[in-house]
Amino acid sequence: MGVSNTKEKNILQFLIKHKERFVTSKELAEHLSCSDRTVRNTLKLIDQTMNLQGVKLISKQGQGYQLFFENQEAYQKFRLTYELGEVYTKTSISKGDDRLVFILNKLLFEQVPVLFDDLAEELYVSRSTLSHDFKKIRGMLSEYNLSIESRANKGVYVSGEERDKRCFIMNYFLENQFFKTLHCYVTSNFFDQTLPLEELARIVLDECQEANLRLSDFVLQNLVVHIALAMVRIKSGFEIKNLDCQMTNNDTERKVAKRILSRVSEVTNQEFPIQEIDYITLHLLAKSQPSQKSQIELSKEEMKKSLVQTFQTLGLDDIYHFSSDFQLIEGLVTHLMTLQVRLASRITLNNPLVDEVKQNYSDIFFLTREILANMETFSQDTISDDEIAYVSLHFLAAMERRKENNKFSVLAICATGFGAAQMLRNRLEAELGNRLEVVDVIGYYELNQEKIQGIDFIVSAVDLSNLYFQIPVFTVSVFLKREEIAQIRQAMDQMQVSSRRDGTQIINIKNENLKQYFSKDHFLIWTNQDRVSLLEKMVEGLAVGESTDFKQSLLYGIKQREELSSVVFSEKIAVPHPIQALGTEIKVSVAICKEPLLWDDQSSHVQLVFLLSPSIYGNEGLTDVTKKIVSLTENDDLQNQLITCNNFEDFINIFEKVT
Repeated sequence: MGVSNTKEKNILQFLIKHKERFVTSKELAEHLSCSDRTVRNTLKLIDQTMNLQGVKLISKQGQGYQLFFENQEAYQKFRLTYELGEVYTKTSISKGDDRLVFILNKLLFEQVPVLFDDLAEELYVSRSTLSHDFKKIRGMLSEYNLSIESRANKGVYVSGEERDKRCFIMNYFLENQFFKTLHCYVTSNFFDQTLPLEELARIVLDECQEANLRLSDFVLQNLVVHIALAMVRIKSGFEIKNLDCQMTNNDTERKVAKRILSRVSEVTNQEFPIQEIDYITLHLLAKSQPSQKSQIELSKEEMKKSLVQTFQTLGLDDIYHFSSDFQLIEGLVTHLMTLQVRLASRITLNNPLVDEVKQNYSDIFFLTREILANMETFSQDTISDDEIAYVSLHFLAAMERRKENNKFSVLAICATGFGAAQMLRNRLEAELGNRLEVVDVIGYYELNQEKIQGIDFIVSAVDLSNLYFQIPVFTVSVFLKREEIAQIRQAMDQMQVSSRRDGTQIINIKNENLKQYFSKDHFLIWTNQDRVSLLEKMVEGLAVGESTDFKQSLLYGIKQREELSSVVFSEKIAVPHPIQALGTEIKVSVAICKEPLLWDDQSSHVQLVFLLSPSIYGNEGLTDVTKKIVSLTENDDLQNQLITCNNFEDFINIFEKVT
């Protein structure tokens, strides 16, 4: 009796994982991204159909649900009956996406070619269905320089370099979910049980700290998984070959790689070929913060020039003053140097915050993508959303620093110092940067009385309950969860800032100033569904008083900008704009679409269009306009009010209400 419903299986997997405690329906609902009611109904169905000796689904009012097993035999029988083990079953791969996972697992983790007909039979699908699956797989693999080859009477296999195969495995199997997918489809344990991941992480961290190589927590996590994957691949007979790199035994990173793999060998008795040492060395080079100056100084200077030039080209200094933000420039240059190495070495870096950044800070995410695309250093590269999200955090922190000058002084602490604390800093500044300033980020071992001087409170990812402080201490996770943010915010409401520091105040835009960017002449009600015609009409209005080639230049600039990334800010709002400033003055054209507009493949319900035309002479005021538009994306009520407008006066009166 298997579980046919994926939701049922996911619930049972979660209850097994937390079998030592009660789990609430709310917790399960959040885990599954569904409603409490759905969870309760599913659990009721499971309870009604469950008929196994020695197994009970216990529910307690106010506590939640728990699976109870009388003994180990009952536990094993339960996993087998409900197909919750690690062995593949027909039910577990009944869906198309699951089939792809299973096929890729066979192709990438088994040494022998897979017979097409055997695979069709094993999956209970027709040859045509399987051919369709392989078409998808070929497209997925091609992005990694991999292909599907076939031999007569011998089957199909993945052709390409081992390092590209590992890159695909990391991105496809492990991205955003790391081990969730793999353990369901790989018959043996994916990672070597003789060396737990926690122990491997400890080895990596010890050796990196000893050599003064600084790794952030996410980078550490990525590196550990890469090494664990390497161990599995070597044991299965898949080794890195033809690694194009020039390194000497004197390189710090190479020494660290050798020491890491030497310690791993001692524990596992697994030998590592020299190419694997080179492979890990490349990862360390690409993911660590440079600990020495030497030859990198020149290229750092070039990176800085490229960055500042891009800010000026895109007109961002007029709006955000990025070039004068020393902290931003230094942080970005260091980050972009290692990004450069990663791209050159084809090394991927996964970012668990990518979805959150794209969802909550889409404007900054797209701005970052635009900046990178315009930098000569990166213009020819395809940069992943994970990497863009990491770079976005730098800009997000910079923007938050400018918001207010009267802020709480905060000290961020973490066990590993630079890595986790830096991430914590980014999260604090992203979520609470308008009310606090992270004065310093330190490791637990750096904590002393001097560091606390002038600090309003401490935010720590390490338990400091054994120490006494005269100022508040908030113990949080590195990811800074919503409830932790709410706790800090509530506490700040009851506190007073200890000292006031001078800083540049951002003056909120006044309504009268706002009106200078909008005009009745640049406002229209649109009734058809032709996006191209709409843009041409809007550009035509903005071209009045400009040069003769302005219209074509603006349309081309808008097209160039959209090729970089979507300009749709939310379901109903699109904000097209040129890739660089072209006008003699700032102008904003507004269109209210009475019928939802198909903007691109992902957006088919656009009804508010703000066409921005920046000025070549400066665009400081435009920042406030864009801030209002971004705020509008979060206010469905005002959006709907604007959509019902039939004249400019009503529009501007409602738009002024956006805060």
